[in-house]
Amino acid sequence: MRRNPRGTRLSPEASCRASARLVAMMAGVDVELDEVVLTGGRVARGIVRVGETVRRPMPADSDYVHGLLAHLEHCGFVGAPRFLGVDSRGREIVSYIEGDTLPHNGFRLSSEAVVAGALLVRRVHDLTAGTEFAASSEVACHLNLSQPNFVFRDMIPIAIIDWDSTRPGSRVSNLADFMWAFVHPAVYGDDEAADMLRVAVDAYGWTSGGLVDAMLTTVRSFVEINPEFRDWGVPELEHLERNANLFRKRLNE
Repeated sequence: MRRNPRGTRLSPEASCRASARLVAMMAGVDVELDEVVLTGGRVARGIVRVGETVRRPMPADSDYVHGLLAHLEHCGFVGAPRFLGVDSRGREIVSYIEGDTLPHNGFRLSSEAVVAGALLVRRVHDLTAGTEFAASSEVACHLNLSQPNFVFRDMIPIAIIDWDSTRPGSRVSNLADFMWAFVHPAVYGDDEAADMLRVAVDAYGWTSGGLVDAMLTTVRSFVEINPEFRDWGVPELEHLERNANLFRKRLNE
């Protein structure tokens, strides 16, 4: 555990924040390399690859995001980019994760892919529970767990990207977001959709109820605040509402 100049011991989370700020201060000199525009992800634009790094616009709450990424790295979690500093243009630098990103939502995924995605989410929750990144909530929640925010290899997710919107929250709401935005039950037949949701729940290890209601809240809110996406958001909501009882039964709620 790191000590501050007065000799008192810093918490592991505070140490991660301090390390992140130190890395940022030391990263002011850039080597001129070609920039390749990256199109994956669903949050920020102006994202480019430079060598084995990614340069991104600085997140609004950079101390929180960079401290969280440093914490996850310190814990040995390899399913997120590493924060490497800030370049001379004021952009954050994170490690590039080799793999593929999906161009949009709505891809049918295998059960193996759903299991891998749920395990990533569970690991983030477990690593942030009880830390300052959860604050007075349960865990740190990546608030856009849609398919384009995962890096895939052979169509199996191996990492989550675009952490800008991460905030403290609850396990049930974040898992529900994953079950809608990543699993996308509306792309399957009704029974198959219920089976895929069951796969996600079992992989995460969720044993409480409330997931279907949390999914309904998530999708209703999405449709309300994103009218530009109503063309596909409304059918997704209608599918979920029509199958809510089937899903509750399959999830033993």
